[in-house]
Amino acid sequence: MLAAVCTAQAQTPNVSGRVTSTDGKPVAGVVVSDGLNCTQTDAEGRYQMTSDLRNRHFIMLSVPAEYEIPARHSLPTAFKRIPRYVETFTADFVLEPRREQADHHTLIVQGDPQIKDFYVDNSAEAYRDVVIPDIIKTRSKIKTPCYGIELGDVIYNELTVFPVYLQNTDRVDMVTFNVIGNHDHDQTTLLKDSLGTMQYEMHLGPTCYSANIGRVHYIFIDDIMYDRKNQRESYRHGLYDETLHWLLEDLKYVPKDKIIMICAHAQMFNKKTTMARRNRNFEAYSKALLEFKYVYSWAGHNHHTFLYTSEPEKNYGIDNLTSITVTKSTGALRLNRLLNNDGTPQGYFVVDVNGEDVSWYYLCCGKERDYQMKVYAPARTDGEHVMANIWAHDNKWGPVEWWENGVKVGEMEAYDALDPDYVDLYATVTNKTTRKYCKPIASFHMFRIKPSEGVREGEVRVTDRFGNTYTQKVAW
Repeated sequence: MLAAVCTAQAQTPNVSGRVTSTDGKPVAGVVVSDGLNCTQTDAEGRYQMTSDLRNRHFIMLSVPAEYEIPARHSLPTAFKRIPRYVETFTADFVLEPRREQADHHTLIVQGDPQIKDFYVDNSAEAYRDVVIPDIIKTRSKIKTPCYGIELGDVIYNELTVFPVYLQNTDRVDMVTFNVIGNHDHDQTTLLKDSLGTMQYEMHLGPTCYSANIGRVHYIFIDDIMYDRKNQRESYRHGLYDETLHWLLEDLKYVPKDKIIMICAHAQMFNKKTTMARRNRNFEAYSKALLEFKYVYSWAGHNHHTFLYTSEPEKNYGIDNLTSITVTKSTGALRLNRLLNNDGTPQGYFVVDVNGEDVSWYYLCCGKERDYQMKVYAPARTDGEHVMANIWAHDNKWGPVEWWENGVKVGEMEAYDALDPDYVDLYATVTNKTTRKYCKPIASFHMFRIKPSEGVREGEVRVTDRFGNTYTQKVAW
């Protein structure tokens, strides 16, 4: 009898509320979550659920596509914070119907600002003075509804710097969705993950949430696992069982013909050398996600640019997945100048979502849209080869062609190598700690070819996966 009573009490709803529109009408079918379980509003816009209020921090909505994303300045706010020590909680929400249809919308996606405070390592200065002004300029030209996505490591261990990030992001006229990274965790409480996320949640909100824009279901998820036995152990990648449970609950309400964009700090699928099969709960989350029409997996973390569309014959039979890893927007770690250590310039991706058609390009800060490669003469390489660093190249681009005197001579071969411009930049760094963290790495989007005997100029041509052709001349 005691067990029966306890069970009955445990299932008694203790969270309730109503979702209405700004005109007072109920909004039915809205998915409401406590970060673990999900439910939907009824015809009257009402919902109720049972939640462990001691361990849940938010009640949040997966905003329907017909409504604006609630925000305070740049920060999405489709959530209510659960007060401490309450036994019941009421969370009502008011949604504003969209002012314009958003099937066609634009994303500005960046990774790893990793801001420390001003006058430390130039990260805050680079974000304030280079990245944000460039995003503002880009945003001013975009006519569709526009949203930002920041893929984690907003800050670099200094918890007092979250406001610096927000103050600068607020300068852009767009709502920006954020993802938690390893450096956004409280580094003094690394033995228990839930303690490490408190400051992030205080400033930016939930670490796992979703939203609907146009025909796309967006998921923002925490895939950094910081529970450790001791401080010598590193964090791991993947989803805790609770996080997986929330993901499955969220997806339960999403039609299978939807496009999914899942955004995490570490890549959940294709990495440079392999699939992320060692990620915790990989089999479960990949099976659930890949049941949908198409999946785009966005991530930062690795400080390089890598894009890969799964090919069934090479990649476990998967034919509906593209993985995009975005480089550090502010430049190489601890250096935060001009380039990343694979030669990719400071910048971000601009993504056009038009119904179910998704296209993108990498935009280098201070450059125009067609600046997609840097070509080096033999004197800058090994004395024999022309080399091209094409930072957003992926396996769906066309061949990289070498032209001389208006004639195609051959195709350049992929060849991992250090980027000459970054090597020169690194040579100017004198601080030992900075040099330790920003060493040059071999770029895996580098291509080379030997020019014809006696030739002293030529042109590299390449067409991206969306039919855009880029050219770059070089002479020596």
